[in-house]
Amino acid sequence: MKLDIEEDRYPGYDIVLKQRGRGRWKWAVCRTGGETVMSGSECSRAGARYKAGQALFMLLCASASRAISAGDGGAADPG
Repeated sequence: MKLDIEEDRYPGYDIVLKQRGRGRWKWAVCRTGGETVMSGSECSRAGARYKAGQALFMLLCASASRAISAGDGGAADPG
């Protein structure tokens, strides 16, 4: 099994929440290496966590859609 190739095909993501000032929360979706992919800010921690989760979900859906359109549906080759 070539694990290093699988890790390159399916990158990991982290959600980061940081409080910025009074009543302001910054959120970011980052690659495992630390590169920010999406970010934003909200007035509450719960709102920031929700938006970050929503952004991560949309990112994963877009990645899956690209993989399917490229002919890589994730199914094993029958031959």
